Amino acid sequence: MSTDRISSSPSLIETMRTIARDRASGTHRGGRIPTTDPSTGEHPESVGTRQIGELRLRLRELALQVDTADPQSLARARTPALREILLWEFGDDFRSDSQFLPMVGAIDSALDADPGLQQRFVELMASLQKD
Repeated sequence: MSTDRISSSPSLIETMRTIARDRASGTHRGGRIPTTDPSTGEHPESVGTRQIGELRLRLRELALQVDTADPQSLARARTPALREILLWEFGDDFRSDSQFLPMVGAIDSALDADPGLQQRFVELMASLQKD
């Protein structure tokens, strides 16, 4: 059974997914955002093509450039990390959706407002650096 966990901090990713889905309000390019396929439990766009390893690799590349002891370094890495996660979650075409940048901003603001989520982001970056 595969899992879509990137690190030992799955709650950060789940929180981001929830914020993203709430922000999208069920629309994606004029239609519903793909949820999960009831027969497989996976996102329709992700079946066979979007593996968690792909996301982990992209995020690891970002994490290797981050000084987890430097708040400015973490802040610079956060937006690109959020973009990578959202594009993995909703597909590369979501980049051109009118809700993409507002969603990144909403998630970024939610992370700013919650010290616990900020700490989880630090833990995510540190975990990816160790992989």
